[in-house]
Amino acid sequence: MARQPARPDALTGELLTGRHTSVRTATERLIAVGYGLTYDAVVSGFPPYERLLEEIATLVGRSAPAGASSSVLDVSCGTGTVAARIAGLGYRVTGLDAVSHLVDVAREHWGGRGLALTFEHRDIASDPPLGDATFDVIVSMHTIYWHPRPEAMLAACRRALKPGGHAIFLTYGRPARVLSTFREVRARLGTLEALRSLRWLLPTAIFETLRHVERRYLSEREFCAAVAAAGFEVLESRDTFLAGISRLAWTRAAS
Repeated sequence: MARQPARPDALTGELLTGRHTSVRTATERLIAVGYGLTYDAVVSGFPPYERLLEEIATLVGRSAPAGASSSVLDVSCGTGTVAARIAGLGYRVTGLDAVSHLVDVAREHWGGRGLALTFEHRDIASDPPLGDATFDVIVSMHTIYWHPRPEAMLAACRRALKPGGHAIFLTYGRPARVLSTFREVRARLGTLEALRSLRWLLPTAIFETLRHVERRYLSEREFCAAVAAAGFEVLESRDTFLAGISRLAWTRAAS
């Protein structure tokens, strides 16, 4: 009798049945793991990404006071860069990711540093954290655009948030096209900044080309409507990161 898997693959939304994973799904997971493992090297010391991290940290600070009594959930945490930055400010942080190997890397890299930081292998849409209304702040970077069940993911985030809690969502507003984005960055910020942007653009463009997922590039209006439909009040929204390739929404749990 064929062994049935415990859960759907979080990257593609396909059910893995039978004795083996499909070549497509296995390749998808390998690509995700490979990109995740190189991600820290790509963004380390990368000024646009550092500015984005600072922007997120500032919004977390506006959402809840730093301290062990304030709990933050990082959805799709990858190797833990964002979660560790927030924990370093004094928050108690839980990072979730659907790719188990990335969770292992995050635990190994950030463990033993005296941070109030834990990582769990789970997809919040199908395997949410125990207990509703648990977290003061939720951060989710670039999950909506690829997740096979974005409505379920957002609804699970809403349930996990305490009444009056805040959530910071980011999604891509357009593909990471190298030439067009390079030109936009050059027009806005100059040639040097455009050349620096290639450090992130090239590997990301390759990753996006190889992935087999349904991508959703939302306009600001569509993005805000999606989070509002899940029960969030949009407090601020704007384009950010590399000439607006990403969109950010700072939200609060609607009463």
